[in-house]
Amino acid sequence: MIEVVFVLSCLIVPSSYIIYTNALFYLLLLAYFLISKDLNLKGWFLSFKSGRKYWIQVLLTLLGFMFAFGLTVFLEGVFPNFNTGTIGLKRDSWLTLLIFAVSTIFLPAVTEETFYRKSMIRFASKKIIVLTTFFSMLFYALEHSLSWWGILLAMIWAFPLSVSYIKTRNIYVVMTAHFIGNLIGNGCDVIATLIHLLS
Repeated sequence: MIEVVFVLSCLIVPSSYIIYTNALFYLLLLAYFLISKDLNLKGWFLSFKSGRKYWIQVLLTLLGFMFAFGLTVFLEGVFPNFNTGTIGLKRDSWLTLLIFAVSTIFLPAVTEETFYRKSMIRFASKKIIVLTTFFSMLFYALEHSLSWWGILLAMIWAFPLSVSYIKTRNIYVVMTAHFIGNLIGNGCDVIATLIHLLS
């Protein structure tokens, strides 16, 4: 229900306010998962001490995530006239830059992985895994885009994260890889905006 309200808000709310509704979406998910105990932040931080195997899994997931992102950038270049329908987050002040940083680097890693991977992917049988994985990737994509082309591209981003969760059955591996990927990608946007604001 939280995602449905958020997607509808993207169609109704003026574009300059979507950065606030986006952050609210993640904060509501975070609160829900913390209250329901589906998310354990302490467990995630402790997983950083898990050892070499954990970090190899994180690295492989991150490489897959970065490859998927690179592939979508390539596809966008091949089909430049296709509308990605990407939900834009305007950051033209210190407040919106701070909100952007928190809601694109940290919050997605913990809430999206808890929601789209841990809560949606079921391991009852191979058929169920395929079906629930497809729908988890679709809902993930709907949160990122409002066009069929953008949904397809976002599903490509979700693919390596979903495969990693299915293979490792360790949500912390996927959270960590997602966080590092966001830190690299959206961190560059934060730095670029920071330079622009300072100049």
